[in-house]
Amino acid sequence: MNPDSASARQRFSAIVVDDDVILRRRLSCILAGAGDFDVLGEAGSVAEGLRLAERSPQLALVDLGLPDGHGIEVIAALRVRVPEAKALVISVFEDRASVLGAFRAGADGYLLKDTPDDQVLAHVRETLAGETPISARAAGHLLSFVRAEQRQQPTADAPSLSPREKELLQHLARGLARKEVAREMGISHFTVGEYLQSIYRKLSVNSRGEAVYEALRARLIDLGKTPGG
Repeated sequence: MNPDSASARQRFSAIVVDDDVILRRRLSCILAGAGDFDVLGEAGSVAEGLRLAERSPQLALVDLGLPDGHGIEVIAALRVRVPEAKALVISVFEDRASVLGAFRAGADGYLLKDTPDDQVLAHVRETLAGETPISARAAGHLLSFVRAEQRQQPTADAPSLSPREKELLQHLARGLARKEVAREMGISHFTVGEYLQSIYRKLSVNSRGEAVYEALRARLIDLGKTPGG
């Protein structure tokens, strides 16, 4: 690779929050070895993670089970300080409460710790590009959540989304990337972005993961239905 082109790539600042020293170093090395990440620091607890969040990173890799609390606290704090930052959960927890709680707090993706290194880096880049990488088992919990919610009536104050906005969210909930959504809907990549900003505003959220979660919770979309059908 041409050194000049490598140095011209956009750089991203990141933090790693995990109480497992070996995994923490592994994640930091994955990012540092990619060539376009600056690791601002590592943390092994919620308290340390909150201090690192004050450095306004663009990306946070966060474990959920920490010795002094829950990684969700770090994600929530990051959402307040840097709303545009991306938070990718990497955890051993794959229970329903952990998955839903992470997305409710504003996580942009959910991976398990046995994810191979090359896939971790690929999912990190997807997250920064606005996608929502999610492990198959975590996705299963979201589906079970939807099925449980189907027994309830929509809330009276549920936000109003246009048919096209709902269609777009259906595609996102299925895990499609923005370019794939644009192709499925017959619109441009830029129009997808405009729809997303409108959806974020209506649902009062700051990330794709939050948008999908809130839409599922309010029964604005149905994963059992074909998008656009």
